[in-house]
Amino acid sequence: MLRVQLLGPVRAWRGGEELDLGGPRPRAVFGMLAMHAHRAVSRSELIDGIWDPDPPASAVNSVHVYISGLRRVLEPRRPCGAPWQVLAADRAGYLLRLEPGQLDSAVLDRHLADARRLTAGRDLTAAARSLETALGLWQGASLAGIPGPWADIERARLDELRQAAIEDRIDALLALGGHHQALAELAALTRQYPLRERFRGQAMLALYRCGRQGDALAAFADARRVLAEQLGLDPGPELRRLHQQILDASAALDPPGAALDPPGRGAPADAAAPADAAARADAPAPADAVGRADAAARRM
Repeated sequence: MLRVQLLGPVRAWRGGEELDLGGPRPRAVFGMLAMHAHRAVSRSELIDGIWDPDPPASAVNSVHVYISGLRRVLEPRRPCGAPWQVLAADRAGYLLRLEPGQLDSAVLDRHLADARRLTAGRDLTAAARSLETALGLWQGASLAGIPGPWADIERARLDELRQAAIEDRIDALLALGGHHQALAELAALTRQYPLRERFRGQAMLALYRCGRQGDALAAFADARRVLAEQLGLDPGPELRRLHQQILDASAALDPPGAALDPPGRGAPADAAAPADAAARADAPAPADAVGRADAAARRM
């Protein structure tokens, strides 16, 4: 049984034995094929994804060499002359065949889909657990050490998925009465992602529910200062609305009447370790400032 990791350094195992995928560029080829498992990836796609806009003249030959090396590693006992089964080729390009459960990013997608379904059914405890399992799949920065524009784009996409899953799980903790636990995680997360308004709003709500209204208002002031200094923006409407609700001591912010024992684990302060996340709940969920920064830049 082959097992492939993209949520961290690109690695692969057969049973308990790790396979030698080669250096960064062969691993980049393998990563692209794994991410597009069961779809043919052309040689030109591989070249464009791995090299800069100006690939060397040797790029075509290099891809051929990388594919040959990967095939020998993936199918060391293939009978001479028999067709390659795991890393096949057709007129359209190269195709990596993976079974369900073999690729960590595909397993991640399933857990995130389960969490959305459970959240829609208001089973927030199960949703939080599903998200926690999903977040445990990360073993460091996605596609760590892989060069090229394809890896840069995929890293950004996967990091956004990770941050959103963290936010969703924290929303579930807040809805389940776990504001003390959420606050411990958010202290690290707001330092790690200072421009992420949803983390800021969750921290404000957790502080308020812990009886720390003054600290919640101070957290808004800090968010406003950081956004102004780094992006030239004011807090978004959802964060401002939450700020007004805190000023008014709105009953809409009160914690759940029956605090349940929420699932969870402490969130790491360090960016390389998998952080916790939360399924979306009824609490206000401020938007991310980064998207608004892009919009502001387009207006300038």
